[in-house]
Amino acid sequence: MIWDRELETAPPADVRALAEAAWQSQLAHLRENSAFHRPNLGSGDLRLADLAGLPFTTKEDLKRAIEANPPFGSNLCVPEAQVKRVYQTSGTTGAPSVLALTLADADVWTEVGTRSYYATGIHEEHSVLSTFGAGPFVAGHTHFVLLRIGSRVVPVGPGDTERVLFALRAGLVDTLLVTPSFAQYLANQSDPPQVAHVVTGGEPGGGIPEIRDHIQSALGAVVTEVMGIGDIAPSLFGECRHQQGMHFCGTGHVWPELVDPDSRQPMEIETGAVGELVYTHLTRQAMPMLRFLGGDIVRIEGTSCECGRTSFRMRCLGRRDDMFIVRGVNVYPSAILAVVGGFKPRVTGRARVVRNGDGVSVEPPVPVEVEVPTGGDERLGAELEQAIRARLTFRASVSLVPEAEFGDAGYKTRLTLRR
Repeated sequence: MIWDRELETAPPADVRALAEAAWQSQLAHLRENSAFHRPNLGSGDLRLADLAGLPFTTKEDLKRAIEANPPFGSNLCVPEAQVKRVYQTSGTTGAPSVLALTLADADVWTEVGTRSYYATGIHEEHSVLSTFGAGPFVAGHTHFVLLRIGSRVVPVGPGDTERVLFALRAGLVDTLLVTPSFAQYLANQSDPPQVAHVVTGGEPGGGIPEIRDHIQSALGAVVTEVMGIGDIAPSLFGECRHQQGMHFCGTGHVWPELVDPDSRQPMEIETGAVGELVYTHLTRQAMPMLRFLGGDIVRIEGTSCECGRTSFRMRCLGRRDDMFIVRGVNVYPSAILAVVGGFKPRVTGRARVVRNGDGVSVEPPVPVEVEVPTGGDERLGAELEQAIRARLTFRASVSLVPEAEFGDAGYKTRLTLRR
């Protein structure tokens, strides 16, 4: 089943024509109203093919724009009276930033999110428990999406484990929206609850076979993924039941590019390509982004699907911020999670890399903390080190951390810990 069949199954030429028309309207909007983007746009003809010649926009750029002109910054392209909804970022790298939406912007977020969650298999006949809070973060917009789909919704705030367990064991829902970390926590219960469908989001993990298989086996569920990025849209990708990667669901509203993670040169969005996603808003009114560097390193899994959707499919390999280099080799913590996940039930599946300082390069042995149900056994640490060396070609120093000491499993797991 497809939410907007005509659009989501459209031939690539039709999709590009739609995007080109939307971009011309957006370009006029930016030239007239964006003090932030206007200096880079010139006055001549500028088509989608020309975007690669424009500068990127980074989170640092946006932060400086807001600091210079609070509260919304020089990228606000509408009168403040038209701002009807404001979300905040987590502020993990400094003061929180704000994300302003007009009524039309909020409706676009809902539409794109509806395509994404509908792709995962959530439809009007389903009962959904969402652990995504109503705010201040953009994940709270999921509640508008589920209302648009028409599903029955049982909202439970992040970290309220007892209510989640009660709802699942009472049979109130058939679908669960959680982070992979929390799904693993439920799967590691001595008497894990059962549910038909788990949709993971918020962090990598749901697409890692070792993690996915464990959750599916323990909870009796089918696991699919969603992904978004707050500055663009909270739900922008959704994985269908074929489980072959997340479909891009922003057609007509967002124009995606793929660039080389190191050189930042444009790459073709084609099967097997690995790069960093870049986004341009085509219809955003309040705070439009132009060539925004998303920071997600992805692998393109295909450009069509048996489900009928014609958008590309991808897997997120990790965040650029989490990447480190071991003797010239780029490593993402999600690759370590895949190795660790193969040792269940001796481990819980959660792990993190410990890094000293701000440098990207890490000298082996790389410190890795692995969560275990109790204290682990004497051989486990050495076996994990051997497996990481065999799979990822670098030496690790593994510390086993009891579950009670590893940290909260109710929401996201920080994949990199700096000390």
